[in-house]
Amino acid sequence: MIGGPGPVIDGPGPPAACLVTGASGFIGGHVAQRLVEQGHEVRCLVRAGSDTARLVEMGASLCPGDLTDGESLAAAARGCRYVVHCGAMVSDWALPEEIETINVTGTRSLLAASAAASVERVVHISSTDVYGYPGDAGVDEARPPARFANWYAQTKRAAETEVRRAEAAHGLDCVILRPATVYGPRSTSVVGEMARALRAGHMVLVGGGRAVAGLCYVENLVDAVVLGLSHVAARGGAFNVTDGLPTTWREFLDDLAAGLGCPPVRFSLPYPLAVGLGFTLEHGYRRLRRATGFGSAPLLSRQAVHVLGRPQDFSNRRAREVLGWEPRVGYRTALAATLDWLTAEYLQL
Repeated sequence: MIGGPGPVIDGPGPPAACLVTGASGFIGGHVAQRLVEQGHEVRCLVRAGSDTARLVEMGASLCPGDLTDGESLAAAARGCRYVVHCGAMVSDWALPEEIETINVTGTRSLLAASAAASVERVVHISSTDVYGYPGDAGVDEARPPARFANWYAQTKRAAETEVRRAEAAHGLDCVILRPATVYGPRSTSVVGEMARALRAGHMVLVGGGRAVAGLCYVENLVDAVVLGLSHVAARGGAFNVTDGLPTTWREFLDDLAAGLGCPPVRFSLPYPLAVGLGFTLEHGYRRLRRATGFGSAPLLSRQAVHVLGRPQDFSNRRAREVLGWEPRVGYRTALAATLDWLTAEYLQL
């Protein structure tokens, strides 16, 4: 494993049964892989049509269903000791009711199924987007919820509210993790799309790329998940998870471009112009989606502009002090692994 062995679930008894939602995606797939490697029985909630080849190959069990189907959630959670909730719709241009159905109602249903199954602990993967892109240095977990920024951030805040309600109503043991910009192998929707844009010469910076990117290598996030599942002091807590790097978007994209043999990004949009353009494109695509079911994403949305144009500088001090978490894999090692995946797999498709 890159960077040496990570933490393990060290609770009493035999290996645990763990349910992972979103396991066919980027973060959930890495979580499932780590738990399988540690010897646990891993169940993966998978929608019809999902690419499950990697999950089958690693030895995980597949539980057909989705976050809108309460019966499938109940069946998947039954007998599980732990639940890791990675499933979400990461979009702010889809229809608001679509995003809310998955991110809020789906979370509520999963928590109810977890409580009914007497699950020992739920780790909920949230996002630093809940802070509303304040742009301040060292933003920590005491930062109050922000006003509306985009639909994705809104629903991630509402999902956290559902977690706290489940704790109060059912006595459910829950932990919230708030990663910033997660990257690494199999990050098709972030790093993969950036790599394709770099190769095509279409990548555009926002505000000159001066904003801190808030990078978090996926294996470092998975370390936090494992600690969140087992650490006694994690109960009821919320933790930012970021590698704490000062790396800006320009620096990160320059490094990606160099590793791919591409020229660096030459074009940049001023932040106010990018916000306006993102708003226009997002709403245009949403109207088209409502009218025709059109499924392609816009070139820019408000969430993308907020992340690229506002400093994603979040404190990881609480995760370090309470969980004993450290970003085990350094930037250069993580970047090399990401570039290896891009050149050997993703860009060959």
